[in-house]
Amino acid sequence: MNTPDYAGLERLLRERNGIDWVMVANVIDDATAYGLPGTEENAIDYIVGLHEQGKIRVGTYVHGTREGFIPWEEPIPDLPARLRAALVPTDPEDPLGPVMTVMFTFIDEAPPAA
Repeated sequence: MNTPDYAGLERLLRERNGIDWVMVANVIDDATAYGLPGTEENAIDYIVGLHEQGKIRVGTYVHGTREGFIPWEEPIPDLPARLRAALVPTDPEDPLGPVMTVMFTFIDEAPPAA
């Protein structure tokens, strides 16, 4: 098994964020390439860690709004619980909807490239 490369995953997610907001689905999909489990729970832990470091704002994409990405109001008292609740599928026709609409954006400057 690969050694977890959190910095590598962060670099990739920052690259993605240069184009669009980063979906929870991106974290799940990209994690395995960096030696991390590609699970929803691991994605939650990773997102919470970035948030605790002051690197990201978490929110939801709302289709049809001018802004698109709507950040959740800060402070977020229990971010892990809020993420778990937001990621519960509510539409049987779209079970992947939540991992595609719960997103984050980096708010700090990128660290120097390795």
